[in-house]
Amino acid sequence: MGSDVPTDALTELASVLKDEEVRFVIGGSTGLALRGAELGRPPRDLDIYVDEEDVGLAHRLLRAYALDEPESSVTDRYRSTLSHYRIAGAMVELVGGFQVTACDSVYLTEVREMLHPACDLIDLGGIGLPVVPLGHELIFNLLRERQDRAEAAGKLIAADPARHIPKLRLLLERNRLAEGVSGLALKLAGAGEPAGLTELSNREGRP
Repeated sequence: MGSDVPTDALTELASVLKDEEVRFVIGGSTGLALRGAELGRPPRDLDIYVDEEDVGLAHRLLRAYALDEPESSVTDRYRSTLSHYRIAGAMVELVGGFQVTACDSVYLTEVREMLHPACDLIDLGGIGLPVVPLGHELIFNLLRERQDRAEAAGKLIAADPARHIPKLRLLLERNRLAEGVSGLALKLAGAGEPAGLTELSNREGRP
């Protein structure tokens, strides 16, 4: 774990959201940094994911830190409910009901059904932080065309395939993903190169 991880914010966040009714996972650059990934620069913020129905409760628990109110955010690629907080000097973004539509694919962050049960608990001073499964980071970063982050996630999966690849395959099967996306995800994770990889690489102009 890098020294640039916002440990104070993470500790306080975990304490505030300890309510058993809240299911959340930590993702983004902070989630990868907690796993020891080399990102080239420290995390700029802290992303936490919840399901749409849990946004209200999470926001109420975090209200003392709130910078705004939860608001629907829709772009050509992303759909979610967003709100922002300042905790122990760190910028925190609460992302509810996150959906990505890109690369002929649709990916949905199902926290209660998928991401929280499949999360990894990273110990931070005796506190178990629920960090989003690496398969999510790999798929998400492929869909937003962040090859560097996708490769970082893939290397971590390949370092412990028995633990991470079954979760990756479950996410691939659960979501409507193009063959090329699924193929490239498995290749980066060291799990082979199924049909469809060439199609995605050619469409993106990559070798």
